[in-house]
Amino acid sequence: MTLSPYHQKYADQPDDELKRRADAKEQELASIFQEVSLNTDSEPARLAVLGCGDKRFVALHKRIFEQVLKRNVEVTTFDITIDHLAGEPNVFQHDCTLPLPNPPYDITFAHVLLKFIETEKQFDLLKNSFDALKSGGVAIHVFDEEEVKATNPKLPHDLWAVPLEKWKQKLTELGIAYKEIPLKYGPALVLLRK
Repeated sequence: MTLSPYHQKYADQPDDELKRRADAKEQELASIFQEVSLNTDSEPARLAVLGCGDKRFVALHKRIFEQVLKRNVEVTTFDITIDHLAGEPNVFQHDCTLPLPNPPYDITFAHVLLKFIETEKQFDLLKNSFDALKSGGVAIHVFDEEEVKATNPKLPHDLWAVPLEKWKQKLTELGIAYKEIPLKYGPALVLLRK
């Protein structure tokens, strides 16, 4: 199997770089859960990870969320392609701009995913991540600063700008509660299911 250049770049990273990235993600999630509460009582909590660039993160997502939440977590990972995640459990090929399979989830989580999706389809993913939640659940979207500050819709390397203000306005119009949380590398947008 030949990985895409993007996925190969992550597969080639040494374990110490993976640990650094996992630690940063854990710190981000700890900061997020200091600001918002997960108000569900599922045991285990059901987590849908939307996009995953490195197969080693499939197991790490479980560990990180269990550490932060202090409860058991069942992880399902969805990605548009899954060759790079071969051999990992609960991984499914799915276009996340379409409704998520097997809801409801306590948490949906997308870490810098929207920049890989054409701008006109990004809100579909945001809405689907919210619609798949059970009452009291949260949809967490983490962004890099450059994708939300970009003024040109098309970015280098086939990436897309994320018009965060536009998406927040649409969420408000739909009556979807959210909280924007500043993080080290860019903001998180957390959608709150009442």
